[in-house]
Amino acid sequence: MPTTLDSYDDLPYESLPLPDTHPDYLRALAHLYGVDAAPMASCRVLELGCAGGGNLLPLAWHYPSSQCVGVELARGHVDEAEALIAELGLGNAQVLHRSITDDLSDLGAFDYIIAHGVFSWVPRAVQDRLLEICGRHLAPNGVAYISYNTLPGWHVRGLLRDALLAYCSPSGRASERLTQAHALFDLMEPALRANSSLDAQLALQEIDYLRRAAPSYVYHEYLEEINEPLHFSTFIQRATQAGLAYLADAEPWTMFPDTVGTAAAAAFAAIPERLQQEQMLDLARLRKFRRSLLVRKEVQVRATPDLAALETLAYFADLSSTEEIDLGSTSAQDFSGPAGNRYSVSQPLTKAALMLLAMHYPQALTWGELQQRATALVVEHGGSLDGDAMDTYRTELFSLIAYQAVRPSLELGTRIDALSEYPCAHSLARAQAARGRIVASVRHTAVELDALGATLLMHLDGTRKLHELVTLMADALKQKGQIFDPALLESTCVQMLWTFARQGLLDQ
Repeated sequence: MPTTLDSYDDLPYESLPLPDTHPDYLRALAHLYGVDAAPMASCRVLELGCAGGGNLLPLAWHYPSSQCVGVELARGHVDEAEALIAELGLGNAQVLHRSITDDLSDLGAFDYIIAHGVFSWVPRAVQDRLLEICGRHLAPNGVAYISYNTLPGWHVRGLLRDALLAYCSPSGRASERLTQAHALFDLMEPALRANSSLDAQLALQEIDYLRRAAPSYVYHEYLEEINEPLHFSTFIQRATQAGLAYLADAEPWTMFPDTVGTAAAAAFAAIPERLQQEQMLDLARLRKFRRSLLVRKEVQVRATPDLAALETLAYFADLSSTEEIDLGSTSAQDFSGPAGNRYSVSQPLTKAALMLLAMHYPQALTWGELQQRATALVVEHGGSLDGDAMDTYRTELFSLIAYQAVRPSLELGTRIDALSEYPCAHSLARAQAARGRIVASVRHTAVELDALGATLLMHLDGTRKLHELVTLMADALKQKGQIFDPALLESTCVQMLWTFARQGLLDQ
């Protein structure tokens, strides 16, 4: 019988939706490489090391005809997942209290297998077993997603990990060792600031990042007994032995030589063998982390993406711009993603396309519709389309797709154009808001709520009008002794409702 993982029970891993693991996204990438993977609506998904189900269970909720199975050893995480499954009545989901090394032959075949934050953090025997599971349980055109720390880039983080392991008591509880880690940061930081060496500056950057990171990440990345990064070529060699083959990376931009700079691109592009080229790109980038996608070894995979297949997909993007968009010139303008990433485009067609995607999010637009409507928008605003306009548009849009500013999809989705008189959040959103400050959007992103937003979302059960919701929020603020402007509070509530609608948290 499985036991549990004490450190994960003491300091649970933050369980979040991961957009790169969404089967619709994996299916779209597979499509570009000539693999016809299963649609999410009727697929089977297995997540190994699923924690509390924050990534797996939203998939099950949004796609009731799918089958979602999680395997998790930490008893506390399993209890958390089972409680949410019971509350939501998810008959198509189960989280099993098992180890990856247990016999999983009773589970059958899966169209998608996900293992995020597991591979580098388990012993070699468990790593081999994980690959074996993928080799045995992937459906004929199935896709496996496996993340892992990579060399040589992880060596930089390894320096700080070695210091933490030497300083923190090996026998303490996870929470106690985490406190010791922050004490070491306090001790090291002044000395590092007085040191002008490159190593000291890199360590300072990493400490600054870890001070802002989730406690569970800091502990399980830096203080667990096992964390073994490896070269991409080593990972692929071991995957091949398990009957698997490389499909692509979940971050498409990392596979293209021109992303390492003009001076170096030609040399890397000249490397004829695809896997060798990717390994050399890892060396040049000092890459620290990978999200590799694998298929069964007998599946035929294109060596390069089929650019013509881009026109058979749909696209969505959660973007915004603080500038007035000029569709009449080729002046560069910036669009920003939710995390603050900035993307600069200059072709009026591309600007118009990003405007349309922003307006329609979370709905996706097909390639043809996006191009047609963007063209009409440019013409409507007095812009002109010269002979190179379409080529520049395609180049810019492909770059945005590669850098994940624009996401490919085979599912169009819908959007809400008007708020209901009685706003109602769906049961998944309300259940997650009651458990914390992170809820899963319809596009499988993590929506972070403040206290007021979480309170409002929890109470959107479809029984209250706007003025009743504002009164409820006012009472909550009064109980905390907070002063507020009633008119501003109402405006804030309306704004939050539209945010919820945009993230697909409200019922249609």
